[in-house]
Amino acid sequence: MKKGERLQKEKPGAKTIRSHQGFGLLGAHRRSPTKGAFQTVLRGIGLGIVAGEFPVGQTLPGKELLMRRFGVSNTALREVLKTLEAKGMVAARTKVGYWVRERDAWNLLDEDLLGWQLETGVDKGFIGRLFEMRQSIEPTAAALAALRRDDDHITQLYQTAERMLNAGLDRQHFTDADLAFHLLVIEASGNPMMRSIGALIGAALAASFRLSAPSDSIEELNRSYRQHMAIAEAIKASDAQAAADAMMTVIEQGWSTVARDAQPVMATIRTHLSP
Repeated sequence: MKKGERLQKEKPGAKTIRSHQGFGLLGAHRRSPTKGAFQTVLRGIGLGIVAGEFPVGQTLPGKELLMRRFGVSNTALREVLKTLEAKGMVAARTKVGYWVRERDAWNLLDEDLLGWQLETGVDKGFIGRLFEMRQSIEPTAAALAALRRDDDHITQLYQTAERMLNAGLDRQHFTDADLAFHLLVIEASGNPMMRSIGALIGAALAASFRLSAPSDSIEELNRSYRQHMAIAEAIKASDAQAAADAMMTVIEQGWSTVARDAQPVMATIRTHLSP
């Protein structure tokens, strides 16, 4: 176990994926010289809620205690609590204070919340739900990109696919290039609302690549490159159905590397576009 990591209870047979950064919940509250008090406290309380240090249904410690614990002013703490309230994680109760809401009320697509869940550990069921969200949106985004892209989008897609190949066995460089490719497809779709799932795509890739990444072998790397090039080529050819199919193939392949030793937990849905 890396320094700062914390054991968690896991369901029998379930594999938990934790952040490689090894953040400790008890040590995460120290103020960083590169971050303001707001972000430090937001992350500290947010991680505490996700990890169960502050249990669902329970009232958070009083403001005075939290202010002493994190070394911040009442103003900074109030802003943090309002932010957590906007994320659906806490709610204010008259004369009682803030309490932790049920998980069903949390904004699970929030970028901070996705990051905190990855840090504290997620199982394959969680990753499967991320992939289901991807397959419900990204194939359509690829189809739209085929209809709306410009020449600059095509150039960038090809260049980014080459970056994936040139990353070789460097997992971090490959992950960065892979995420950039998918975000480019979202941008080329011309639908600004789809950009909001960027954090979800990043979380899905990060979580799955901690188990297995195409950059782990030359064979897998070349296959991933060909599959992403198929997306780029379909978008360049303005073939919406081919772009959607190629994107779905990439998502299914990504899921297969995660679920190869587990029961399927992700539904497979193909996007069929009207002519």
